[in-house]
Amino acid sequence: MRNLDQITAETAQCIINETISLDKNKVEGLTTKALGVLQENGVYAVTLFLFSRTNKEEKESIAPVIRKFLLEVAADEIVKEPAPENQAGPALEFITKHISGNLDVLLLVKEIWEQTLIYARYGAKART
Repeated sequence: MRNLDQITAETAQCIINETISLDKNKVEGLTTKALGVLQENGVYAVTLFLFSRTNKEEKESIAPVIRKFLLEVAADEIVKEPAPENQAGPALEFITKHISGNLDVLLLVKEIWEQTLIYARYGAKART
């Protein structure tokens, strides 16, 4: 298994690189909110949260990028299954089927997503 800190740092860099043209405060804000939902309510809840954004920029530009990379890191590095489509139905089914049913996997995904969001939040803040 690869170094988890490296995986989370690389994933956070991907999030920051794909949102580079967007308002850094909005990227930081949504990342911080997502981190709070993850810490308080878990993997399934943060996925729902990221699909439920109603602000146009968050819904169309920021949330899809965060979702995409969080789902990809879970799929590629943990469950070794193809990442689901970045749509609510397939993504939530993927979490239910491949992540939520195994406590060890669930806790590992939560830890990886948490560290990724922390790095992405600081990455957005550090952007000039």
